[in-house]
Amino acid sequence: MELSIRNLQHSFGGEPVIKGINLYLQKGEFVSLIGPSGCGKSTLFNLITGLDIPHEGEISLDGQNIIGKRGYSSYMMQKDLLFPWKTVLENVLLGPMITKQQTEQVKEEALSLFPLFGLEGYEHSYPDVLSGGMKQRAALLRTFLHKKELLLLDEPFGALDALTREKMHSWLLQIWRKMQRTVLFITHSIDEAIFLSDRIYVLAPRPTEVILEEKVTLSRPRKTEMKVSPEFLELKGRLMNALYEMNE
Repeated sequence: MELSIRNLQHSFGGEPVIKGINLYLQKGEFVSLIGPSGCGKSTLFNLITGLDIPHEGEISLDGQNIIGKRGYSSYMMQKDLLFPWKTVLENVLLGPMITKQQTEQVKEEALSLFPLFGLEGYEHSYPDVLSGGMKQRAALLRTFLHKKELLLLDEPFGALDALTREKMHSWLLQIWRKMQRTVLFITHSIDEAIFLSDRIYVLAPRPTEVILEEKVTLSRPRKTEMKVSPEFLELKGRLMNALYEMNE
């Protein structure tokens, strides 16, 4: 599976939001987007998922045009969006129910994944008893159950405290390795982008475009001590310079 975006342009009310973005993802990659607030990162996700249609450009998956077409990716937003009146199990099964998958089969699969997602014993609990990290894991399990190889994750850990967020990084990479999905990840955190990613795109302020692409050469599996390695800090410096220079 390869996602290719070429010369993408989009406007709202005549105001340019995206200006000629070019990027790609190869099968099994973890790629992050970083850029200032309001630069159009979430708009880009809406275009990829077919929720919006770009004014110009190409979006293709394995060479197939997917502009305006839904159902080719799974999309998780920053908020967990769990319904408080439904149990955790009922919440994670919402996607399969909407797409009319074989509910019993998907239910068995979901239950088998609860231990891997750190939710064992909470299947019939309601979201109000879950911690912030557990709610995000439930939302991510729901996203994985959509059975799409391409996952779009829009700042899924942005609302978590720093310690919980760091724990979620290692956990997410473990899930990613086991379930072999391709991930496009939005974040405002340079450290988070480096620790998780194979490659990173830096986006300019609105109207946004790619101003830098960096490959992350840290070995996998990633370990917390890598965050103070010379390689990590050198890459962080280049990304910081790119972000700060465009705001001067």
